[in-house]
Amino acid sequence: LRWAMSDESLQLLPDYQQRVEVLERLQYISGDGVVQLKGRAACEVNTSDSLVVGELVFENVLHSLPPPECAALLSTLVFQEKTDSEPGSGSALLESARSQLENILVALGAVQAECGLPVSPVEYQRMMCHSGLIEVVFEWARGMPFTQICELTDVQEGSIVRAIVRLSELVREVRNVARVVGDSALYTKMEDTNALIKRDIIFAASLYLT
Repeated sequence: LRWAMSDESLQLLPDYQQRVEVLERLQYISGDGVVQLKGRAACEVNTSDSLVVGELVFENVLHSLPPPECAALLSTLVFQEKTDSEPGSGSALLESARSQLENILVALGAVQAECGLPVSPVEYQRMMCHSGLIEVVFEWARGMPFTQICELTDVQEGSIVRAIVRLSELVREVRNVARVVGDSALYTKMEDTNALIKRDIIFAASLYLT
């Protein structure tokens, strides 16, 4: 109680108010603080930034993509490591969707900056979107064996496994977002996407053979 009444506790108030303003501007909450449909949908996302995934869904970026492209695009939101290899684009559809995602990220960064948060739109886009495994995941979703996808990148095998496991979690969360907003087509597409990536040695009960 003493801390709550202190000056230190008030230092976080401007940041809180700025973040609330961001949510209002993006229509995740109303002006009087009531959670809107976008807000309820965003609550389903824990594996990645909920605002980014929410905008990706509500801007219908995933609707035009087949499941392999969906998996590859979403992988840019869960893979965080640096890589020196230059990933392929996968397909023209995927390259277009990645450009849309980057535009969404810049716009999100701009809204946060306008609301007073210390965010650079371009840096925000670079921080949130990492394409190092986009080709690897695209080919994995198309059925390429694990040994072959490892040849497409200099990322370690363990990092690839962890990224695809996290990707599977994100795909399930996007499926739940689709359920909340009543988008049956996206729900089915995320089910199909997860079925393509959740296979073989990456999801084996144990990597140790006896």
